[in-house]
Amino acid sequence: MKFDKVFLVDDSVSGVGGTSLTLDAIIEPHKDIVKLISTVDFSLKDAFEEKVFFILGNLTHFSKNSLDAIVALMENKPFCKIEFDYGYCPYRGSIPHKILGKTDCNCPYGKDSQLHLREIYELIKNNSLHIFYMSEAQMRIHDKHLLGISPEKKSILSSCFTESTLLKFKTLKEKQKNNKYAIIDGNGGWHSEAKGVEKSIEYAKNNNLKFDLIKTKTHDEMLNLLSNYKGLITFPIIDDTCPRITLEARYMGLDIITNNFSQHITEIWWKGSDEKAINFTSSRPKFFWDKIKCLKY
Repeated sequence: MKFDKVFLVDDSVSGVGGTSLTLDAIIEPHKDIVKLISTVDFSLKDAFEEKVFFILGNLTHFSKNSLDAIVALMENKPFCKIEFDYGYCPYRGSIPHKILGKTDCNCPYGKDSQLHLREIYELIKNNSLHIFYMSEAQMRIHDKHLLGISPEKKSILSSCFTESTLLKFKTLKEKQKNNKYAIIDGNGGWHSEAKGVEKSIEYAKNNNLKFDLIKTKTHDEMLNLLSNYKGLITFPIIDDTCPRITLEARYMGLDIITNNFSQHITEIWWKGSDEKAINFTSSRPKFFWDKIKCLKY
């Protein structure tokens, strides 16, 4: 596929959080042709721009106009979708749907589903040229809820890192570690509950592990602080598709204590050596663009 420009549409345009950091890494090899547009700002003019390929990330923060524009592009233009979690559900997955919505998740086709999400995901299922997932377990759950997606149009992408971040991991890995485990404090409320902060603390106490509950203002501060620790404890209570913090901690030389809600931990690349894991991660932006270039429209 040949194109002059790429529009990457996502809820966030800031480099904060795992999704934004992965998007930064995807953009890096072709930043001269990629334009990042927030979901709420996307317009019909953008949707009908000539010689553009569209990459769609998280799509939840709509205005009426931007929703119409995104539907129009999915009906008329070439696009791929990156699934960072479970966007077909307003609660972002079966477990939070049960906890917060007090009902079982039958999204996007059930009677309690949101109509605009049903429309969007029907178009994604039928019209997207390719769908990228963060983990194999996530892909299987999407298949179940979307009633099957053609095998040839889906791949596992995983979290992605910029070259400068990967170099930083090498430096921080050499730092002397203390004898304590780190638990990352959440943003309070549901976010902390979903990330399993209480469960992580409980595990540390039950197993007589020294730990600190750490919180920082920026991502760089977090990496620098976390790199001092022996290990990371994280016990999410939701399906966490490929929690970036586990990769960051491992690549800085920390031991990882987590559970199967960290959905990537059963995959071959994660269960291999540190060298194989980081080689896999390093390859993902190139894998993404190679796949895009081979798509036919």
